[in-house]
Amino acid sequence: MKLRFALVLVLSITSYALLFGQYKNPSSRKSPSSMKKGSPLSLDRFYFGGGGGFSGGSDYINVSISPTVGYKITEQFSTGLAFSYQFVKFKTTDTKLKNYGVGPFLRFNFSEKIFSYTELEYLSFEYVQFGERRREGFTSWFVGLGYSEPISDNLSFNIFALYNLLFADGTDTPYSSPLQFRVGLVGGF
Repeated sequence: MKLRFALVLVLSITSYALLFGQYKNPSSRKSPSSMKKGSPLSLDRFYFGGGGGFSGGSDYINVSISPTVGYKITEQFSTGLAFSYQFVKFKTTDTKLKNYGVGPFLRFNFSEKIFSYTELEYLSFEYVQFGERRREGFTSWFVGLGYSEPISDNLSFNIFALYNLLFADGTDTPYSSPLQFRVGLVGGF
């Protein structure tokens, strides 16, 4: 029973997995002069991620995917869009639900490994109430800190904790808690 609980806990946490951007190692970074204001849109400033998660139990399955695209304005500051799609199936009722969303984000790197992050997420959330399918839109404003560990010149592992400032009492949100943890990998050009 403890092993099953631990497995469900680990899979639940991974369902929040997202892949977020990190920059190349300092040895491969361009000089500060290449990040001057007014320089043209450059492919080496983009970074991409893609994540996903899976959780399940005896009566449900939850699969999610969360691609992101970011753009480095400076070596420390970046912005972008985070997308999300989630498929949930309840085995006992054979109910299948789909949630999807998008959110602009800002990221500021204090150092090579520590960053702050904020995202304004809009999520279209599907649920069943009194036997009828319903869909509502939810807005969440996540703020938090993160840690990034470079794996190679173009790949990093990220973990961060976010707090939903718009959570209130939890009645108008698809999230069970205002605190959300995310982990992932990302690659840049």
